[in-house]
Amino acid sequence: MDQKQQINEYMDILAEGNYFNGCVLASHKGKVILNEGYGLSSYQYAIENTPITKFRIGSLTKSFTAAAILLLHQQKKLNLFDMIHTYINDFPAEKGVTIHHLLSHSSGVADFTFSPEYWEKFMRLPSSLEKSINWIKSKPLQFQPGKDMQYSNAGYLLLTALIEKVSDLPYEQFLLENIFKPLQLKNTGIDNGRKIVTDLASGHSVWEEAIHPEYVDMSIPQGAYGMYSTAEDLFKWTEALRNGLLLNKCMTSKMFTANPGGYGYGWFLNGDQGTARHFGDINGFTNELLMNFKEDLTIVILSNMNITPADKICEDLYRITLKEKVRMPQRLAYSNDPVPWRMLTGEYRAHELYAAVHWGENKLFVTMSKKYGALYKYEIKPITIADDKVFFKSDFINEDFIFDLKGQCLEIVDVYEQKQTLKKQTALIS
Repeated sequence: MDQKQQINEYMDILAEGNYFNGCVLASHKGKVILNEGYGLSSYQYAIENTPITKFRIGSLTKSFTAAAILLLHQQKKLNLFDMIHTYINDFPAEKGVTIHHLLSHSSGVADFTFSPEYWEKFMRLPSSLEKSINWIKSKPLQFQPGKDMQYSNAGYLLLTALIEKVSDLPYEQFLLENIFKPLQLKNTGIDNGRKIVTDLASGHSVWEEAIHPEYVDMSIPQGAYGMYSTAEDLFKWTEALRNGLLLNKCMTSKMFTANPGGYGYGWFLNGDQGTARHFGDINGFTNELLMNFKEDLTIVILSNMNITPADKICEDLYRITLKEKVRMPQRLAYSNDPVPWRMLTGEYRAHELYAAVHWGENKLFVTMSKKYGALYKYEIKPITIADDKVFFKSDFINEDFIFDLKGQCLEIVDVYEQKQTLKKQTALIS
């Protein structure tokens, strides 16, 4: 089986098992070997994902913001080591934050998206770039600039404001005139949440079934995590950066040179592997973009289901393309054998890992935390009974749940192939 066949089989099995909704593009040595949509763009209206479906791309936006700054440096309108306070009114000069610090997440600027008030209130309310900047200016630095690396969306909002100040254009207009149009990225733009974007997927989460995610007002993210795009446009974007179609050789080198902490400008870098990659999470969407310079390889994963492990899928497709061994997902036939459901329900724990197993509507559900500590409740379905154990497969995410038939012990093999054994702490929960 060649790479193309194996990648297609991998994704087909995930899609058939309800483990992937979204679009995937894989390219190797200048040839696109997969460009396909899977599952539903909208559960509410039963619209399918296709290669032209647009997705909110979250922090994949940062590579565009970083490129805009490098363009302005290239045009001699700013210098990467300029102090931010010379551009942002009332930004404390004593903080000593430079443009370079913001680009490389070494500024120490507090990230508002990790504050409790953001999740409880701020993300749901209309805002403005000015309001966000004022919040950022009011907070103390987390560390001295240049002395550490801490990922910060707030830093990229400061860069958004800087782009507008230097160019005398709205952020969206600057990108349109200097990046989108020149590179013919016709399906890429800024999502302000008000303007209708045709073919834009709806984001989803999971609580027993597919649901709407928590609301985020799109006036907030902007140059930190506020864009939409397609897999095809993101592939064109990586090709433009790789081939120097936008930035000169010096600026391209700066973008893809790792700073302490492994971050360049808009990308996480692995010099040993020759890869640049980034995640892109925003309410209802999770994405991963990877390119390998040595192999001329690009993988784009865009999903409108926020429980999806886009990073794991990206890594597997990357390894398949390089002809490395990967544990392939399996097609399953679910069992009709009688199972002692209520014996299995309860609370299971092992150190920090917690799972609550519930019975309802003739189905067995598990509640667990996933990325960023968010809780999800999803169905687990029986496959087989063997050796005094009952084997289940979960819905929405490709995990294994193995109970002993006395319901006192639960083994979980997660999507990353890590096994944990949990013991029942509390009996029946129904």
